[in-house]
Amino acid sequence: MNSLKLEKVKSSISFIISIFFIIFLTGCGIYYVFPENQKNENSVKEVIDGDTILLNNNEKVRLIGINTPEKGQYFYPESKEVLKTMVSKKEVTLEKDVSNRDQYGRLLRYVFLDDTFINLEMVKKGFANAYTYPPDVKYSEQLLKAERFARENNLGLWQKSEIDKISIELNYDAEGNDNNNLNDEYVIMKNISGEQFNIKGWNIKDSATNIYEFEKYIFLPNTNIYLFTGRGEDKGNNFYWGKSQPVWNNDHDTLYLRDSNGHLIDIYDY
Repeated sequence: MNSLKLEKVKSSISFIISIFFIIFLTGCGIYYVFPENQKNENSVKEVIDGDTILLNNNEKVRLIGINTPEKGQYFYPESKEVLKTMVSKKEVTLEKDVSNRDQYGRLLRYVFLDDTFINLEMVKKGFANAYTYPPDVKYSEQLLKAERFARENNLGLWQKSEIDKISIELNYDAEGNDNNNLNDEYVIMKNISGEQFNIKGWNIKDSATNIYEFEKYIFLPNTNIYLFTGRGEDKGNNFYWGKSQPVWNNDHDTLYLRDSNGHLIDIYDY
């Protein structure tokens, strides 16, 4: 047998062995999926919460430019369910801004489903707030505009509280180095109504994930409450967040004050 015929025989034997191997694996319930036949890696396997999804390739994706309630917070189930309805088990398109991943290893992306900008829709429908975090600010103006729309129309997160006569002031830029003077960064809440309120369960939140919840305290008419960022002993109308670093950005941030039902009392935006 010459060398050419020998190579042909070897090739045929290899092909037959491969076929029998595939049949054997199939019979055992074991499948090898060739790369070109894998499911699209941008298909959404699971929705983790209102701003995080898991892809078929097990990459977690954090939606850029938005922030949604954490588990246990007001409107968490609703925001998660809305995102799930929009993208679960569907193929999405991902767009990168400047950063690739966050500190938790998640991909940072804008998410699109056909012509629908998912990040924007979550904000516009009132299930997320806009979250400007440089350098990833490509769509920040659109997202802030969408938030204003949701707020003006009391959608989702922006459902208003019946308590409407609490005003807020915020000293967000402490003198000198903010990190060295945390208690010169503080919130002032003023009760300008003729009523008193038990503020247990009220909370203050920034545009990121910092949140402070008040314990029982009777907020009397025409009095103030002070919430300092740093450490100290709660006494009288002075409360301390206990943070080790500043909460409020010096260039832009938003303060949300909510009642014990999660409804919005007031916003301080700068």
